[in-house]
Amino acid sequence: MDMGLLITIVVVIFVVLGLGGWVISIYNRLVALRNNIDASFANIDVILKQRADQIPALVQVVSKAMSHEQETFTRLSAARTAYLNAGSIKDKVDAANQMETALKSVIAISENYPTLISGETFIELQKSVSEVEDKIAHRREFFNDAMNLYNIGIALFPNIFCAKVMGYQRMSLLKISTEETAYDGVKFSS
Repeated sequence: MDMGLLITIVVVIFVVLGLGGWVISIYNRLVALRNNIDASFANIDVILKQRADQIPALVQVVSKAMSHEQETFTRLSAARTAYLNAGSIKDKVDAANQMETALKSVIAISENYPTLISGETFIELQKSVSEVEDKIAHRREFFNDAMNLYNIGIALFPNIFCAKVMGYQRMSLLKISTEETAYDGVKFSS
């Protein structure tokens, strides 16, 4: 065998192995990013389920005092149902964002009913909802970080080609409500 041919074969083998290793590296990185999303969502899914489970009690307590706010309760109930029936992370995130918006509407509207918000049952329920919302806010940060890394990872060149072959698509973040981003200044109690 000719020495030039042998060198060409060795170079071709190294190039093929190098490209194969590079493709495997991209594939493994995308799989790791996707698994990181699954793990971080599993951590927040438990808390989102708790929030969904609180909604019937909230509706029951609040609906008596606010019977003419039926549209708000319908949106909240529909968002809860969508969350509980969602199969994919994307569908659960979308439903959780709808549930967040509807829940904030119920709480905001309830402030117009002084007898309701001074009731012991409502106060306990509001405290429980607030505790769950704090947990969601904490875990949402980790989930959104994982989701952001994933979205960047599947959009980078040349990862985008491997991501398309694997069927990976951009996914939504869990939204932060307007109330959480608003700053009203420092409040002093009288």
